[in-house]
Amino acid sequence: MGGDIINIVSKNALVSGPNNAGYGSAKAAQLHLTHLNAAELGKDHIRVNAVNPDAVIADSKIWKGAWAEGRAKAYGVKVEELPAFYAKRTLLNEVIFPEDIANGCFALVGGLLNKSTGNVINIDGGVPAGFVR
Repeated sequence: MGGDIINIVSKNALVSGPNNAGYGSAKAAQLHLTHLNAAELGKDHIRVNAVNPDAVIADSKIWKGAWAEGRAKAYGVKVEELPAFYAKRTLLNEVIFPEDIANGCFALVGGLLNKSTGNVINIDGGVPAGFVR
């Protein structure tokens, strides 16, 4: 029947960050699973792709409490400085919002990329270390 699977992975699947072994390892495994599933499901016309966001702070519960404090401490900034900190380390100097991730997902399933599978779309404002080769 065909179809699409999109895994919301993370820039952390490609880039190691301080004090982040558990999260980064899980995301790297999820990215690898994307590639494995793309290879296995292609015969059934099921496309499997990944979206790699970074630092989606707005409207995300992951930034509540200890997680935000841990990230701020790891980078030597205050919690309230995290959005600007993450934006400044990107090529586009942009804060990433949930709707940016939704747009990336739509690009994959909206019909224009219906012959693409096993791909990664980085939605991170341009983190060079996260570029896929």
